[in-house]
Amino acid sequence: MNPVVVSAALAGGLFVALLLAQYLGRALGKHRQERYGDADEAGAGAVAGAVFALLGLLLAFTFTGADSRFEHRRDLVVQQVNALGTAWMRIDLLPAADQPPIRDLFRRYVDGLRQATTHADDPRTVGSIGTGLQSLQNQLWRRCVDSANRDGRPQVATLLLPPLNDSFDLTTTRLAAVRIHVHPGVILLLIALAVLAGLLAGHAQAITKRPDWLHMVVFAALISATLYFILDFEYPRLGLITLDSVDTFMNELRASLNN
Repeated sequence: MNPVVVSAALAGGLFVALLLAQYLGRALGKHRQERYGDADEAGAGAVAGAVFALLGLLLAFTFTGADSRFEHRRDLVVQQVNALGTAWMRIDLLPAADQPPIRDLFRRYVDGLRQATTHADDPRTVGSIGTGLQSLQNQLWRRCVDSANRDGRPQVATLLLPPLNDSFDLTTTRLAAVRIHVHPGVILLLIALAVLAGLLAGHAQAITKRPDWLHMVVFAALISATLYFILDFEYPRLGLITLDSVDTFMNELRASLNN
């Protein structure tokens, strides 16, 4: 299933669950007050405070981790564009007769990178594209090494091969980054803790004559929206938060390869 749909469904379900948890918590609090009175509430505030503090910490750490992975993915795109651009220019050092087939392979390689970006929502397609990129890497490397050996000047290999190797390494790193996300267990723990916090928040409203829907809705909306954006950061090719701004650099690089 599309991760965006899953993210939206989880956030929407959490919103409803938090409203129900608060309403149920308030009902339980009313029942407890009627049975035992207000005196039995001593110490409940400390427990509620600990739960809310733990929820805040978990939200903060999870959000920070997702944002960090997003920034890392963005940096990887820029680094790879730089490495590819450098390698493309240094192909000029090779013998003129060897350059056309190498440049053709290079263009196909960049096209493959762009295709992997386009199909980021399909792991099988990305895996298939990754296999094709590995084959192109092998061909590019072999041709460049053979051409540099025929040229005979040591500086040709020294200048051309390192940025080419960096480009290949960054491809592997980017494909790995696509698969690295926050563990589902952390998300489930976050949801469970949020529902428990909602139950305690509703319990604290037992002293009011009517449910405070404004606070209940705001609490539910903020927690569920935070969860959605955490998951949106984890899949930056699909949701509201994207890498389109840095993908432009790769598109501009590909356009320049035709000149």
